[in-house]
Amino acid sequence: MVRRHDRLAVFWELPLALGSFLFYKSVKAAMRGLLHIHDTRNRGENCKWQTISGDFLARPGALPLIMTSGPRWNTHALIGVLAPVVVQESLEIDAAAADRSARYWTVVVCTHPARRTVTSVGSVSSPFRDGKARLKLPPGKYWLGLRYYQWSRDAELPAVRADGTDVAKPMTVPADVNGFYRDLSQRSNIYYLALHYYVFVLLRYRRWFPASFVEGEFLPMGNPETEFYFEALRKGEQLQLRIAPEVLERWDILLTLYDRGSFPTHWEQVTHPRYEIVARQGDRMCLIRVQCRLPGQDEYQREWVEAVVADPA
Repeated sequence: MVRRHDRLAVFWELPLALGSFLFYKSVKAAMRGLLHIHDTRNRGENCKWQTISGDFLARPGALPLIMTSGPRWNTHALIGVLAPVVVQESLEIDAAAADRSARYWTVVVCTHPARRTVTSVGSVSSPFRDGKARLKLPPGKYWLGLRYYQWSRDAELPAVRADGTDVAKPMTVPADVNGFYRDLSQRSNIYYLALHYYVFVLLRYRRWFPASFVEGEFLPMGNPETEFYFEALRKGEQLQLRIAPEVLERWDILLTLYDRGSFPTHWEQVTHPRYEIVARQGDRMCLIRVQCRLPGQDEYQREWVEAVVADPA
């Protein structure tokens, strides 16, 4: 069934979305090529943590790179990236430092530069022997993505060792490291709208496409500890959430709205079993992260959270 708002729009949105999709894939391939050249030229440099921050985005090319590699910004977490990490057999992360720095945390390990998720570890896997999280990995190069949720004012990114050798030293981060999100949406423009135009259309008409394709295009890099829900809202439409009360005791419900250029415009933690929000300023893409924060929880059930898009009154 096609929603009332989509019956006419489909005739121009789908052709435009196809052009946007091809444009995005071309730009993404070009950015990966440039990243490979950069990594090759800087092969001898020491590996160190890099936070997604205002300072990082001030670097030439940083924003276009993120908008083709991780455009569904996680506004709820402090993000640290470490790459490339060369591993022959094992990886060790100072979990004790991570535990001190955030209420809960996770590290996703991906291949580099292809960014295929290999494994993950985090606070829900605790306790760790000697305060160290140890992972056995096949030989190769890896990309580490760390997320701190509800981090402390003196948060520190953990030391990392590969095959018994120091790879990255601990690094302190400012408490307001995510302050750049407050005005990030002001950087939205026609270029980013063209780049991500197809995503809203894909979500809106997702019943016509394979679910795996839609999820692969929209969802962030895989994290086994996170469940995702998503919707596309026309201006004036309302998102309604119905959440089982026991979920709020053990999981965090984290909501982010994005404009059609994939810039975040609103984010909050949902703390009540009934929640509603209206897309008043324009069309919005909605991503809901259900993040486990306690170890030893029962397997998550998708029906515990229901997301419904309602027409404007």
